[in-house]
Amino acid sequence: MIPELKVPYLKESDIEHAAMELLRRYSTWKGAAARPPIDVDNIVEGYFGLDLAFIDLTELLGMPDVLGATFLKEKRVFIEQSLDLEGKEGRLAFTLAHESGHWYMHRPLIEAERVVAPLFSTSEIPEQPAIVCRSSQKKARAEWQADLFAACLLMPSADVRATMKALCGDKAPTWERVEERRKKRELDERLRDLAAEVIERGRFTNVSNEAMRYRLLDLNLVIDASNPQRSLL
Repeated sequence: MIPELKVPYLKESDIEHAAMELLRRYSTWKGAAARPPIDVDNIVEGYFGLDLAFIDLTELLGMPDVLGATFLKEKRVFIEQSLDLEGKEGRLAFTLAHESGHWYMHRPLIEAERVVAPLFSTSEIPEQPAIVCRSSQKKARAEWQADLFAACLLMPSADVRATMKALCGDKAPTWERVEERRKKRELDERLRDLAAEVIERGRFTNVSNEAMRYRLLDLNLVIDASNPQRSLL
């Protein structure tokens, strides 16, 4: 049984800062500014130096709904092989960016615990063999943090805002029932169409429409008419 990863609370701004820090470091390593579409494959294999493989994770780990797994000692990332299919580019890139979040934010915490914990206890510290990401774990803190990291990495706020400004000017779209539909997980066709425009105009070609819809809402770039606020463009 692989234990659930325990991580401390992080503010959303801290997670976004970590993602932007990674992009800056990756850009320096690459020798060119990282711009959308963010080459997350090269971040994983090139910058991090991890071994990336696509396999049947259900068979490997003996548990269902596994999307990705990062093995720390082996420096290896396994991705569910069904994501490496045509039409799933957005889901694949998001999963790779999610695993990047675990490696960049959470791996140092695990390694620090291995060093510090023996100073306070004579008991053996349980090994964390892998960080396993399941779709049913979405509410776990570590998974939520890695999801937000992935969104920030693939859709940097500055690039999304610039694209929205080019499309909409200085005034963010203001629509009825935006938050209500989000809570009910109802598809808003206006938001879907806007997300498609942002993806095309901003060259976010490895991002799914669903991921961009949530990013636009999280950045307050689409306003709910029942809760008007200053445009953040």
